[in-house]
Amino acid sequence: MAYTVSILDWAKQDIADNINYLKQKWGIAVAKAQYTALMDRLALLATQPHMGATIDELVRLGRSDYRVLTHETHTKVLYRIDDKRQHIDIQMVFGSRQSFQDLLYKRVIRYL
Repeated sequence: MAYTVSILDWAKQDIADNINYLKQKWGIAVAKAQYTALMDRLALLATQPHMGATIDELVRLGRSDYRVLTHETHTKVLYRIDDKRQHIDIQMVFGSRQSFQDLLYKRVIRYL
């Protein structure tokens, strides 16, 4: 059975910021293509929820329900799996050059 996939508001803003950056830097065609490719990748999570890698920092805290998925080489997606409800929450979308540890603390670890 397929999982449901939701994108949290913070992650929606991350996506919008990323698309706006791409639009300004490389134009609307590139931005649209990247948006479509990202949404296609997120849709795969419905049938392949465990395709992302676990996160060592969170596993050490007893939280193996969070995973990170690489989209192309420059974008990463943090998501949380609820196997019991068969649901996935997209928590954060970020660039590979951003400090993952800083973002992880701001969005996840401090609330655990």
